[in-house]
Amino acid sequence: MAHKIKLYMFNGSAPSMTVRLMLEHKGIDHTSRHLLVGPHALGMLARGFVTMTVPALTIDGRRVQGSREISRALDELFPQPALFPADPKRRQAVQEAERWGEDLQDATRRLVLCASRLEPRTFSSVYRHANPLMRPAQRMSRGLVIYLANAVHRATDRACDDDLAALPACLDTIDAWIAEDLLNGPELNAADFQIAPNISLLRCFEDLAPLIEGRPAARLAQRVAPDFPAEIGAVLPPTWLTPICTARSAAMPQPGPIGPGDAPRTSGYVEQRTATVLPHPHHLRSGDALPTAPARPYDSGAGRGRSGAGVSVG
Repeated sequence: MAHKIKLYMFNGSAPSMTVRLMLEHKGIDHTSRHLLVGPHALGMLARGFVTMTVPALTIDGRRVQGSREISRALDELFPQPALFPADPKRRQAVQEAERWGEDLQDATRRLVLCASRLEPRTFSSVYRHANPLMRPAQRMSRGLVIYLANAVHRATDRACDDDLAALPACLDTIDAWIAEDLLNGPELNAADFQIAPNISLLRCFEDLAPLIEGRPAARLAQRVAPDFPAEIGAVLPPTWLTPICTARSAAMPQPGPIGPGDAPRTSGYVEQRTATVLPHPHHLRSGDALPTAPARPYDSGAGRGRSGAGVSVG
């Protein structure tokens, strides 16, 4: 049975790229509706969606919003190739990494919005409309959209400073998951698609690319989402960059072999500037419950921008 599927998105939205890549990975025929950033918010409500955010799908009239919700809907309707492993323990690990990747998505968005506030041309580069005829309108509304989006997503100087301070440990976590074959394995999974576009977008920052290049995380981004269409110059204040330029996080030990009697390896879980070490779900024994995390890795007092109020940038 053929399904009628439409993707609502806009350029520059890492979660929109996540969903587009999952659709392509599964070979699902679909159409895409490229929206204008800012005015898209009211348009989503007018189309009957619950919130203003993208990405969103209509599947034979059924409305699904959010990259994590969409990944599950796609596996339900199109089981192969699967985005989640069949093995329960490994599936749980992928789901947890996917959720963690959503927090990375929030931090990446805040950094883009902070950079746009400092240099408005950043916004035009990242969120450039797919239709050239719409770009003049986008330039005209740019200042207001930047102001509202920064407010909705709470992309304050303090939040972005904290996000940057947490970035090295976050990259360590991704590199360790790759070493464990949780990410960038023979078969790509939902966590790969959730995390890789954000790394690709961070690589567009002239200030941040040297921190990322050469790492396993960069190779994941190159494999999954190699071409993020944006250029972000050296716009971040030097005081924000000093912590990540002068010190590498020691939040997570490099994974090694587990022998009899060894404790499970751990993954770094960053809370603001402090690393709290939690067991990775892949290493839990049968019957163990997932640990309760503290604040999410990038919850530095900044809102997630998903309340449906104001101009939320996907």
